[in-house]
Amino acid sequence: MPAEATESPPPAPAPVDVPVPEGYAAGAPVPWWLKLGVKLVLGALPVPAEAWRRLGLRRHSFDALDPGRLVDPLAWRIRRFTELAGRAPRAVLEVGPGAMVLRAPIAAALGLGPIWYLDVEDAAPRELAPYRAAAEAARRAGLQPPDLAACHDREAVLAACGARLLVGGPERLAAVPAASVDLVFSEVALEHVRRDALAPLLAGLRRVAAPGGLGLHAVDFHDHLGGKLRHLAFGPGFWEGPAVARAGLYCNQLGLSEMLAAFAAAGFTAQAAQRLVWPLPQLPPGGVHPALGRAPEDDRVCHAAIEARPA
Repeated sequence: MPAEATESPPPAPAPVDVPVPEGYAAGAPVPWWLKLGVKLVLGALPVPAEAWRRLGLRRHSFDALDPGRLVDPLAWRIRRFTELAGRAPRAVLEVGPGAMVLRAPIAAALGLGPIWYLDVEDAAPRELAPYRAAAEAARRAGLQPPDLAACHDREAVLAACGARLLVGGPERLAAVPAASVDLVFSEVALEHVRRDALAPLLAGLRRVAAPGGLGLHAVDFHDHLGGKLRHLAFGPGFWEGPAVARAGLYCNQLGLSEMLAAFAAAGFTAQAAQRLVWPLPQLPPGGVHPALGRAPEDDRVCHAAIEARPA
């Protein structure tokens, strides 16, 4: 008898390609090498990262209280999950939220919970005003956030929202129950995960992903000083070293195909739903450092929206 035919899964849809807007992520209008040098010099000074943030430098989550960054991005992610899963998500995990932990009252008002945040450092506001402003934004949107009137510190606010902040590396995900998280998302955070930490992080995300769960990740692939792909001129010996990390310049130099391969190795089915692309590769003078082994198709991708589901 002939072998029973098996139905092949439908191919993943092609990503929607959008041209990179003029001036996107261009940075300050000064020579790139000057920006690099200044960053490296400042990073070598014995100044804590928190002090730089108080001065307005090396801040996480610029314009965190912009109304357009509060309710709508969370609501969109809930809608996308619901479209694919046929139900609303409950448990949610944000990777690398920075100051956006302040959206906890909005997440609770949208019916999410428990709410987990994972970040390598504590960059979330400690004062109460940003959380109260977020709760007010939820009320203006017709939602009912938790009552924060009796909260006298950040920990009480997070507890009222059913939220918890985990500070550290991938090992901190051990606090999250296995197969419990419906929706995982990140906003331009995965490119800052060090190369040797990416596989453990994605493995941890796979462990906590609930059946039918979804990851929504916005990832930048461009140089963060506004030099297109100028950061690809450097080999790992320098780029993975302490000087770049201290300067707040680090991004892992991975291309889109490498990022998708990392998701696949961790047990996800991942695809780029949308890409921002340059018309031509934006390579540094002299080309990509040979130690990086980049795939040529990655050299036009500036940014991508990645959707990842447990395989």
